[in-house]
Amino acid sequence: MSQRAPDRKLVEALSGLDAQADLALAQRTRRAVMEAAHQMRAAEVRRRRHAGIVMLAFLGLALLLTPVVWTIADDLFSGEHFQDLPALTLSLIVTLFSTIFASLILHLRSKRARDKEEF
Repeated sequence: MSQRAPDRKLVEALSGLDAQADLALAQRTRRAVMEAAHQMRAAEVRRRRHAGIVMLAFLGLALLLTPVVWTIADDLFSGEHFQDLPALTLSLIVTLFSTIFASLILHLRSKRARDKEEF
């Protein structure tokens, strides 16, 4: 029976002396970590952008509703009733505003949940 000499590269790899294998593993790990960090930064930028859009929409709608609210409040304090046309219009506008704002918040939350599932 002849004994075969053990493979030199195999022995070096098992004993931890194979620097090339360690370097390749370190490079793969570094690339994976850098890619994950890049994805996390991109997700954070997307979240901030969406939050900015929601805030802009909220402030824009609030800015558009402010004169209406002022007019209705002035009318109510001057003696008109809540069931008059301006007050009913205000209630419809406020209901629409609340619905739009709630849907924007739900959309933002669902996007965050989907982003968390990706990682």
